[in-house]
Amino acid sequence: MEKLITKIKALKLDNKLLVFSFVLLGVLSFFLELKPQNQPSPPPQIESSKSVDTFIPLGYVLIPIELTNAESLSSLIGDLGGVVDLYLAAKPDAKSGAQKKVASKIKILRAPLNPQQYAILIKESESSLILSQSGPFTAVVQNPASNGTEVTQNKRNLIHIQYQD
Repeated sequence: MEKLITKIKALKLDNKLLVFSFVLLGVLSFFLELKPQNQPSPPPQIESSKSVDTFIPLGYVLIPIELTNAESLSSLIGDLGGVVDLYLAAKPDAKSGAQKKVASKIKILRAPLNPQQYAILIKESESSLILSQSGPFTAVVQNPASNGTEVTQNKRNLIHIQYQD
């Protein structure tokens, strides 16, 4: 022990300060480890629900549908879904050749466990109208804030030729 004290006395002042600082930090860290931790216990982990049925409003139902453009739709709408118009994909209308519109501005949701699966949120009273249609469907993304739009066709101006004598 005396050899250690003589070696410390033989050190220069700068080195003495370094040794003293090192010893002081060691003692402080030792006492801080002994101090009991008064941290609150972490809150209990609530298991996040992967089921969407807890978010269905009263009077509404969630109907899973098959979409022909599911891959394209997944890149356009977010994780929570969006607002779409729904058309029958398989059978065009015999008169006009256009696809039959089944529903307008309905909320479509993505399945949390399989993002390529979709379901529509619709009033329970109107669900039979969708279920009576045989899919698959095509979804067209709409602006959720718009009040309504109308597709108009340009009418050609007819040229009238009049002959005079």
